[in-house]
Amino acid sequence: MSTEEQKKKNMMRLMTLMIVGMAKALYDLFGETAFATMSEVGKSTLEIMEKEMGLEIEGEDPKNVITEIGRIFADEMGFIESFSTEQEGNKIALTVSHCQGWDLTQAILKTGVEVPFTCPIMNVCQAALIRMGKPAQKAISPIPETHGSTITFTMIEQ
Repeated sequence: MSTEEQKKKNMMRLMTLMIVGMAKALYDLFGETAFATMSEVGKSTLEIMEKEMGLEIEGEDPKNVITEIGRIFADEMGFIESFSTEQEGNKIALTVSHCQGWDLTQAILKTGVEVPFTCPIMNVCQAALIRMGKPAQKAISPIPETHGSTITFTMIEQ
């Protein structure tokens, strides 16, 4: 019989296998348009952050909202160790370090998925920008040495 600690590890492994399998299935079915399916996850997480963590997006500057989302993922969730936000023209870049989802993302990419479309930070920021009436194209670039990434949002002129 497993110890409580071993049961927790087995449970985490099972959950990881489920997420990896679902991500691969979505990508196999929809290709890069799987991004659209993850936007629903971003919307749901955004609502939780607003209700339970004090995130306010109405009337705020997009860079300030992305910075606050980064702060919540770092300070309230412990999902990342640190982050920085920079804006240049119509582009806002969020660079994160030591992401707790790094190993999961690598496992997903090893299945043949070409784009890390499951990033919760990217999907929450995208959902916030859309709700603010500031649609943007998103891109994510991994930074292996810090187990992080740079997520770039390019605002679409309307």
